[in-house]
Amino acid sequence: MQDCESVDAEMPIQQGDVLKQIRGATPAMLVIVVTADCDIANKKFGEAGLACVQLTLLSDHVLGEHARDAVQRQLRKRFEKVAEWVNQRWLKKDPENEILSEERVQAWILASEPEDIEAELSVPAEGSKSVNDNKGFFKRECLALRKAKELIDAPIDRYSAIDALCVLHPKASSRSEQLKTLFGSLNPKNLPLDMFYVSSVPSEPGIGFIAKLRALSFIPFDHSFTSMDAAKDIGSSFVRVGRLTPTFRHALAQQFGMLFARIGMPKDYEVDRDAAFALIADQITAEMGEE
Repeated sequence: MQDCESVDAEMPIQQGDVLKQIRGATPAMLVIVVTADCDIANKKFGEAGLACVQLTLLSDHVLGEHARDAVQRQLRKRFEKVAEWVNQRWLKKDPENEILSEERVQAWILASEPEDIEAELSVPAEGSKSVNDNKGFFKRECLALRKAKELIDAPIDRYSAIDALCVLHPKASSRSEQLKTLFGSLNPKNLPLDMFYVSSVPSEPGIGFIAKLRALSFIPFDHSFTSMDAAKDIGSSFVRVGRLTPTFRHALAQQFGMLFARIGMPKDYEVDRDAAFALIADQITAEMGEE
């Protein structure tokens, strides 16, 4: 079933229209209008203009934001683990030392060689009898974390985040393995509430697009056009390249509303709720006489 179709230039801009920036951005940006039709018809969209959400190729999203988020989660966990390792030795060296923050440990690792940090911590050199079972752990982690951080902060190409994941997971070091894992974490039948799938856009190359409902921007109404002829002389202009068909247009509007209508619960409430579920499960297990 087609979810996005071409529209005659005579039709006015409406909710669900896909607009493409034809001047001012490289590569050209795609957005979907989410302002309600009644507001557009009565020009009640304010000075900011039409509310729009970003539309991007699924492949670009996976290799970009999705992969970078996965790397950042791994970096946080790994830096936390290394900070614990460092602080154990820092306090052992002098019990009066203050615990080093994760931010300070991270900065230390990024600025110094592992051997220099180990020397400062009075860690025995490799080969010493007092070296523990985690021999080489700190050096391996430092090198991996530094390389992954470099790939994220100064990407070489669109695969840099994938390469960072390869560095952090040497046992699954091929790009294809990491890509499979990334796609596995995106269930097409149950995408996050802030993502809406669009199969194709007329005249746009590639298949599979993701509307990012949190990536909200505003386009001046007088910079949005229904044809190239009308837009060609206006700077930073957007031209309509398609429109979501009614079913998907209403679905996008509903999902957008649900996303921003949610009420965030206090953190203490969420902690107590999660603990209650675990406690009740343990109680039922005990009632059944099982461990």
